[in-house]
Amino acid sequence: MKKSALFAFLILGLGSAFATDEDGWASTYESLSAFQKSPVSKDGSLNPYANRPGYVKPIIDNLGNVLNSNWYVSASVPQSFTFEAGLPISIISIGDDDRNYTENAEFLGQSIAYETPTIFGDHRDMAQADDGRIYGNKTLNGLGLFTYPYIQLGASFYHARVVFRGMFLPSISELRKFNLFGFGLQYSFGHFFQYMLPPAVQPLDVSIVFGYNTSGIGYRPEDYEGELNLDVSTTNFAIVIGYKPVSFIEVMMSLGYQSAEMKSSGHLRGAATIDPGITVEGNNGFRFGLEVAFQLGKSFHPVVGFDYAGKSSFTTNVLYFKQQFGEDKTPDEIAKEKGFVRGAKKAEQTTESSEQSNETPAETNDAQLEETEEVPAVDEVSSEETSTEDSFNEE
Repeated sequence: MKKSALFAFLILGLGSAFATDEDGWASTYESLSAFQKSPVSKDGSLNPYANRPGYVKPIIDNLGNVLNSNWYVSASVPQSFTFEAGLPISIISIGDDDRNYTENAEFLGQSIAYETPTIFGDHRDMAQADDGRIYGNKTLNGLGLFTYPYIQLGASFYHARVVFRGMFLPSISELRKFNLFGFGLQYSFGHFFQYMLPPAVQPLDVSIVFGYNTSGIGYRPEDYEGELNLDVSTTNFAIVIGYKPVSFIEVMMSLGYQSAEMKSSGHLRGAATIDPGITVEGNNGFRFGLEVAFQLGKSFHPVVGFDYAGKSSFTTNVLYFKQQFGEDKTPDEIAKEKGFVRGAKKAEQTTESSEQSNETPAETNDAQLEETEEVPAVDEVSSEETSTEDSFNEE
């Protein structure tokens, strides 16, 4: 039973299924009570540990960052049909910021801020009196890394790409439900401008990426009836810029926005009643990424990278395969089809300037002279008119 509970903890990041021990680790009741919104349960009982979103926030912080990773494996999406599949993994280090948070409490009409452990935090010093805090979970406190497994499939055609990912586990003891479904979209724009660029810059490409995940997790600890349900949703929108210094290596940078949310629900009945109901936001905001992709042979396409969205994570698509069926036209072939000649306008302007500069001063003066002779002098016209008038007056 304890082995299956440990398995659930590693995947879910929930409260301990063990009872409070002499070292001061949080009990199941304390950890799961943090998900209850009201201090009064539906059966009328009081819950002094209710409504502690900061205590469980590291779960969605880490889970959101992991699920918002690995949506792209290249900034370029081919025109030819392409199929891809793999097991991408994102790994996040659990640091001090995941183990403690600042809690605000009201005392005698004043707000007091104090630091307290999260579900990943440390245990209570048993020499000190119980101060009403919820301390860390013994199992989760020993974790140094956070990850989330899933399978990913994708296909692309005419520079548009769609990606699907998922994972499903059957009920195993305390783990009552575990499923993940996600889909992503990508479109690249390089085919619109690469043929106009100099050869050295033609490997540059730009694309937009969107990804969405939804995950359902159900947990029922030992000695409890009912279930704690967690519904997780994440979104990621990014602009990806990629450049291939050589044909089989691509360096990518992404800039975008991500969001993550965890809603709790359910009902647990044991020594006391727990009614989960809080909603916790993850690291919502700016996201930055750097990745390097390798095309080894025709199919093997591993990717390694670094992401930052409130905290750092590392992505590894070591077992990733991508197969293209057909060959795309090169930028030079596209330019030929469109009748585009790189540098043509500049060459025409240079030729015209050369022709004008090759005219001799003598030719220029002769042309000006001819123009001058064609226009009658104003003085000569005036004198002829005057002479005619004088003759008429004499008569």
